[in-house]
Amino acid sequence: MRTRIERAKWLPIFILAVILMIIYNTLGNFSRVSAEVTRFFSVISPLFYGVLLSYFLYIPHRLFERLISKIRVNFISKRARLFSTLIVFLILVLLVAFMISFILPILFASIIDLINSIPEYLRLIFDFIDDLPADSIWNTLNIIDTVTETAGSMVNQVFNAALVEQLALGVINFAGELFNVLMGMFISLYMLLERERIAGFFSKLADAMFKNKKTRARIQRYMQHINKVLFTFIASKGLDSVINLVVVTSILLIFDVPYAVLLGIIAGIFNFIPYLGSLIAVVLICLITVITGGFTKAIQVLIPLFIFQQLDGNFIEPRIMKSSLKISPILVIIAVVAGGAYFGIFGMFLAVPIAVIIKQILTDYISHSDHPEDPEQLEP
Repeated sequence: MRTRIERAKWLPIFILAVILMIIYNTLGNFSRVSAEVTRFFSVISPLFYGVLLSYFLYIPHRLFERLISKIRVNFISKRARLFSTLIVFLILVLLVAFMISFILPILFASIIDLINSIPEYLRLIFDFIDDLPADSIWNTLNIIDTVTETAGSMVNQVFNAALVEQLALGVINFAGELFNVLMGMFISLYMLLERERIAGFFSKLADAMFKNKKTRARIQRYMQHINKVLFTFIASKGLDSVINLVVVTSILLIFDVPYAVLLGIIAGIFNFIPYLGSLIAVVLICLITVITGGFTKAIQVLIPLFIFQQLDGNFIEPRIMKSSLKISPILVIIAVVAGGAYFGIFGMFLAVPIAVIIKQILTDYISHSDHPEDPEQLEP
């Protein structure tokens, strides 16, 4: 028994030492490690997209499966999941065809027009700045000089000789990501079709790796919690983002705001970022509207956008998500900022569910430390 107690005492120290050594070597070769991590994630990106799509498609897939299972034809009802998968696949194909045929041309045209119009928009901004009084706070704090230098630097970077190469590289990257998304679509359909077998495999793997029953139960509880968090965030937030995309685009089209489809898609994407996402999207929309249509139109657009954001935040989203992620707004903001700083836009999207999972693990660890197990029950 004493050997078991000593092993339980020194094992955390050994694990901590190994972690510190890994961190030290990682910091010493950060650029190389970062490149390898980026390459690894680019390789598994189809699987990543597949997991995201499977969570997002689970609700309609499960709905079709329940409806088909009630059909009084044994051949069909016994294969409800297969037919549900085929229906979801057909809907996805139609959506992809619609996007490629109608949405993408409008989106590309808006992006190209916006890039070509940047010099004119900057000229309007500079004319507005020149008309400001000399004693304006903008001149007193040298804000205008900073904005002018930043804008000039951005223009030089965007409109240089390598613009054609940058656009070509962007098209190639987009084509690669589109291929990964299509591969992820097939992976997601397989995961929906074989979800019990996949869950059973991981259950057997946990049984083989962890012999202690309490450890297995704890791992199983963590996996269930992770699954619940990801489903709540991806599926519910995804549906709410689609609603945001449709409503915001409709509002912008009603008020004849340029780049309405592009701005609506941006609003839907940024809705995945709690608290900050919707605010950033509204500020961007208002800025574009001010530049292209003036302050009056910007105010006209801001009023229905503000009303919709209040309805979405207080009524629509809570009804869709049903269960809260139970995380502090401050922690959400810190997680989003950190995720965006280290992993870009995908880091901002996944920062919240990852933060919730880490919070749960730390909470369980603290509770376990307050009520430790009997040393005699430790696994030999």
